This record gives sequence, C-alpha cells and structure tokens, in this order.
Amino acid sequence: MRVVLAFFIAVLTVLPSAHAQPGPPSVEASPLPPPIAPPDMPNYCVFENRIYSLGSGLCIGRTAYVCVLSTGPATGNRAYWNGKEDQIFARPLCN
Repeated sequence: MRVVLAFFIAVLTVLPSAHAQPGPPSVEASPLPPPIAPPDMPNYCVFENRIYSLGSGLCIGRTAYVCVLSTGPATGNRAYWNGKEDQIFARPLCN
C-alpha cells in the first residue's frame, strides 16, 4: 500500500512540469513589412495584413468586394475595396 501511495505522489509531482512548449510565433503575431515597394503600394489593396492585386475579389459574409484602382484624392490616391458593380472587374459570387 505504501508503494502505491509513493508511486502516486511521485506521478503527481512530475505531471505539473510536463507542460506543452509554446509553438513558433505566427505571421499574425509578428507582422512583416509588405513584400512590395512603398511606391507600388497604391496599386494594391490590403485586408487583414494580406496584399491583394487589382481585380481581386473578396467575400466578407455575403457581401462581395473587388480591389479597384483609385479614382482620385477621395480614396487617398490608392486602390480600395469597392462593394458596387464595376465596369472593368466583376464581383465574386458570395453564397
């Protein structure tokens, strides 16, 4: 009986020290600079730290967006996500 009790005490003292090691940091935890030169960034859209080229479609819920070229200073002179129909780029179908 004492042997069994000693065994369980030994097991209980070892268990708390067997914690899982933390994994490597993810891309979201350590943001990297964009792989595109800063002068070219106005030609790309960004969503959740990901870069999308012109014409890229994106569904957020059931709403479709397309990355379109800037129309002037109202959009900060850079590409933006448009939720309306565009004459050049077709919106994706979001179900």
